[in-house]
Amino acid sequence: MLYIDWFVGQMKRIFNIDVKREDVGYEAYDFYHEEIDDLLIPAEHLEKLPDPLLIETISYVDDEGYEWIAGYVLDMKTRKKLYEVWIKNGEQIAHKIYVD
Repeated sequence: MLYIDWFVGQMKRIFNIDVKREDVGYEAYDFYHEEIDDLLIPAEHLEKLPDPLLIETISYVDDEGYEWIAGYVLDMKTRKKLYEVWIKNGEQIAHKIYVD
């Protein structure tokens, strides 16, 4: 799966953590805006995204027990990435919005 390879590459490039593809989990969810927590997507970013939205998440637990999650919102028709968020142990550590 393309996004698992992306996640493995980002973990190595940004955090210098080697991740095996088989240790990575993947899930996808449809959400309405009122169901989204600010930890995942802050309100000021959420207003720029479709409602409902598709969030795909990739997760990994490292050797020290830290949980890493990369979540991204995709356009349901084009599969283009609209938003990206990184969470480590329940705290947002980075985000990027790809729409104006």
